[in-house]
Amino acid sequence: MKYRRLLLVTDLAADAGGALAAIRALLPFADYCAVLACLPERGLGWFDDEASPELEQPGSAALEQLRTALSAVHTEVDIRLAPAPGVEALDQLAQDTGVDLLVIGPFSFGSTLAGITHMVALRKRRPLAVLWVPDQVSADPAGARRGATQLVCLATGRRAGAAVTSFLREHGDPAQQVTVLQTAAEPPPDGVVALDVSGISAPVELLTAGPLVISQWLDERAQARALDLLVVAHLPAALLLASRSAAPCLVLPPVPPLERPLVERSLDGPDLVDLGSPLHARFEYATSIGIGRRTVIPDQTLAFVAGGRVLAELGSRAGDVSWAYDGDAHACGVFRTEGRGTAQPLAAIELQLAILRPGPTPVLLFDAELSDEEMDALHQATLHLVPQRRPTWLAVRLRPVRSCRLIRSRLQAAGLPARVIDASVVLDEGDALDVPELADPVRLARVAGRLRAAAFPIVAIVHRAELAPSTIGFVALRADEIDAQRLAALPPVPVPAPPATLAERLDHMTGAPLIAGNRIEVELDNALARRWLLAAIEASVERIHFQTYMAADDDIGRLVEAALVRAAARGVTVRLLVDSLHGLHGSLGASNPLLERLGAVPGIELRVGQPINGVPSLEALKQRDHRKLVIVDNRVALLGGRNLAHEYYTGFDEVALGRRSMWHEVPWLDAGARVEGPAVTAIEQGFLVAWQATGGQGWPVAACAVSGHTNARVVTHQGLRDAHTLDAYLALIDEARSHLHVVNGFPLILEIQHALLRALQRGVRVSVLTGNLMPRHGEQPFSGPWSGVRAAATEFVHSRVDALVAAGAQARQFTMAPQAGWAAGLGPVHSHVHAKLMCADGRVCALGSANMDITGGYWESELLLVIEDGAMATAVEARIEALMAGSTPMDRNDTQWRQLAERRAWMRYWPGVLSL
Repeated sequence: MKYRRLLLVTDLAADAGGALAAIRALLPFADYCAVLACLPERGLGWFDDEASPELEQPGSAALEQLRTALSAVHTEVDIRLAPAPGVEALDQLAQDTGVDLLVIGPFSFGSTLAGITHMVALRKRRPLAVLWVPDQVSADPAGARRGATQLVCLATGRRAGAAVTSFLREHGDPAQQVTVLQTAAEPPPDGVVALDVSGISAPVELLTAGPLVISQWLDERAQARALDLLVVAHLPAALLLASRSAAPCLVLPPVPPLERPLVERSLDGPDLVDLGSPLHARFEYATSIGIGRRTVIPDQTLAFVAGGRVLAELGSRAGDVSWAYDGDAHACGVFRTEGRGTAQPLAAIELQLAILRPGPTPVLLFDAELSDEEMDALHQATLHLVPQRRPTWLAVRLRPVRSCRLIRSRLQAAGLPARVIDASVVLDEGDALDVPELADPVRLARVAGRLRAAAFPIVAIVHRAELAPSTIGFVALRADEIDAQRLAALPPVPVPAPPATLAERLDHMTGAPLIAGNRIEVELDNALARRWLLAAIEASVERIHFQTYMAADDDIGRLVEAALVRAAARGVTVRLLVDSLHGLHGSLGASNPLLERLGAVPGIELRVGQPINGVPSLEALKQRDHRKLVIVDNRVALLGGRNLAHEYYTGFDEVALGRRSMWHEVPWLDAGARVEGPAVTAIEQGFLVAWQATGGQGWPVAACAVSGHTNARVVTHQGLRDAHTLDAYLALIDEARSHLHVVNGFPLILEIQHALLRALQRGVRVSVLTGNLMPRHGEQPFSGPWSGVRAAATEFVHSRVDALVAAGAQARQFTMAPQAGWAAGLGPVHSHVHAKLMCADGRVCALGSANMDITGGYWESELLLVIEDGAMATAVEARIEALMAGSTPMDRNDTQWRQLAERRAWMRYWPGVLSL
């Protein structure tokens, strides 16, 4: 122990050999000792009596013997026989001498209890540690040479645990063997604080048991003479334990009680994952009022403790905290500062969290909602493996229904590590109320992907779904597929290197390879897209593969119909694939006249995807194929966001708009690409898979020749199996260093919104072009069915942009200036933005069918073309900037915008279940 200044109270007539041996063994750093010696005939009553003249005469043999013995241990000894009367004088002496430890030595009379009583009175005045050396302690010099290596600490309750933790942090030594006895399984509030949190250097073993078991354990240790020191936080416990063990007992200074609210709900939260600074934490209440999701704590200041001190005081927002921590601790303590202060951080800790970092041991993630039996099976399977092959199990909370505290209890009961991380924190989803439960296996796989990207050696995930999610670099298993043989067969995974570039991240998160040698053109022009489409059909000689989500029997639909009929008449094989539900053909009794006619044409094979018969489920309604593409002769491919309808392929200058026009007459802003080269092969292979899924016959897909110098990736997302297009967008955002352009007219999934907010925080210039699902001229909406619903949906879209505007993004509502054919006085038109387009740093752009909303991210199958070509990306950005220059700004300094943003703020929590 590192106490340096002692105050020893002893009896001159008693044998002080045991006390001196204990001092030599336990206090090697002490260099000053003040002694209050009393005579047996006076007892300890002199604390209350007047001083007696006979005690003022030093020189007795016992006194000199004591002085000589102490001088051999301490450089400075101060012996006093006649202090001033009363505890006040003893208190003053302790203050004058600056002692930090009070030692009670042996007495030759039965006044020990009286002495302890006086020590209690002194401790109330001065928070000193007290070392009580019972009479049974031996003066064995061998023990003194060995030192105090076997320490036993009793920590029952929050304050006792904090006192023990403070003692071990300040006085512990790596050479010691420390056992901490506690009566509750989960510290705190009832146990010693974790070593990383407290800064303890000594090795500590926790023994959690009931009082009877602890008592028996102490008796066994005492009989084996395996105790050098007992450490307790209460004097009554010192009396009981020291008398039974015949070992010195250190009574720690009392920890003053913290002021706490009379009624306070317990703090709860998942463990922290080091994915690179900062660490992200989410805090909620351990108990939830009502049924459903957890309740996050109100915005307030939280203190983070490691190494025994407060490292950071951070404000929470909606329960979330970002901590820029670059230390190496593997745990931290957290407490709410209000009403507590930070003077007693170890006593104030309410919650201990692990800080999980990459290491060499393989990691298996599993759904925290596995049953108790399934969790036990995971544990049993691991036990049968040799230690070198045993992985670390890590629970992932996918639904914030159970508290993390309860999940940890279930893990402990199953023999698994009591560590739990939260998917919404790892993925930065926030209150993702619109993320469907059916996507949980995919989210589990995405969490594993995030950890792999941070160098965690993930080998497998254990999910609860019938259909396994797609994985990259690890395997997906169900709980009933886990046994020791299966675990032993998992290949060892080298610690992956974190992706260092955008290309590496796209490889890691999407699995889409970089394809060189393409010629690619990008357009944001409906008329040009129509010309590309018709020209490709007219030039076809062998086959046309046409996939769309919607097909309207309107001017554009009939124009394309005629071109396809002519191609079929020339002997071209036409394969037409349409989503049954949104194509209004073959589901729920619907029949599309345009598709009826095309399906009857010789040479045109029509197939509809996933028809619905009977009462539909949410999964059947939402899990659709949203891809739009045309492939001609395995030579040229057209792809983007356009359905087969008027508003997608008609230019603004090609319509005569007036005040009585219907909203579906108004063209929309969309984007597409024309591709030649090897990337066409990948696009055609994706169409082949979708075609065969509907029962269609296959065909050989030949490799396309090099056609240019542009590199691209064809990222395919299969609904509820992966989230590859979402991860591609996130990769572009997170790797951006200069600027980002986002063109999107659907409600941003919060994960993308948060990624854009992070980009703004690191100084990236973010520009967003959005639109109006309910087109309007000036402030007046166009007429048409569902206008109220579309207006509300527009507000929802804008509510997801408001946070970006408030953070400094440049956001504009797409606006088209009056055209020559429009009615006089109509004014500018605010139309819908249907394009799905993102550009980053003038070096890469992505476009396709994948909206940046929850439906595109998880539910529907999508196609995204990621073009890695600086010249092309710069040209596309210039086109976007020209469109934004003529559009209406969403200005955070504008009073009207602030009022609108405040009015629709609640929409952040509106689940985006329906397709828009």
